[in-house]
Amino acid sequence: MTIDWILGHLAPEVGITVGQYHFTDLAYADDAILMSDQLQADSVLQSFNAFPAPLGLQLSWSKTKLQNVGEGDPPSTILIDGVPVEGIDEFIHLGSKQSSNGYSRLDVLRRIGLACSVMNSLQRVWKCSCLNINTKVHLYQALVMSVLLYGTETWTLLAADMKTLESFHMRCQRQILDIR
Repeated sequence: MTIDWILGHLAPEVGITVGQYHFTDLAYADDAILMSDQLQADSVLQSFNAFPAPLGLQLSWSKTKLQNVGEGDPPSTILIDGVPVEGIDEFIHLGSKQSSNGYSRLDVLRRIGLACSVMNSLQRVWKCSCLNINTKVHLYQALVMSVLLYGTETWTLLAADMKTLESFHMRCQRQILDIR
């Protein structure tokens, strides 16, 4: 993969070490998340800018963002090829809200809101007496749970988040079974 070749040439500059592991990037299709110490971000992005050109690739610096993970203010804006790269606290990436504090509470609540709107749009289905419970449960799993759980592999859940998700799930089940 091209991103791996580029990162291989930047090896000592890029990445963070957690315990005994060294992480350089997360790649999703044509998107990538580079990991770096905040102090090195400017030099890493300048170096990263030089490698794709010989391959005929061009980076979109207007879409690029800087984010701290952990405590502290968002990084300041830096210029790469005269284009400002903005520092931010949170952003939505592949349908999931990425927060600088590393927790997922806001995304859990956002996903519950989206799933709730799907649940409400299916009121006629839940009230339909000609559909059996199995059919309604299958529809719930396909239409509501898929919206609720999209992107959950990026979540860092706390016990309170699990209780909130379970509460939403129970509320939906009661609605499907017409239990008040």
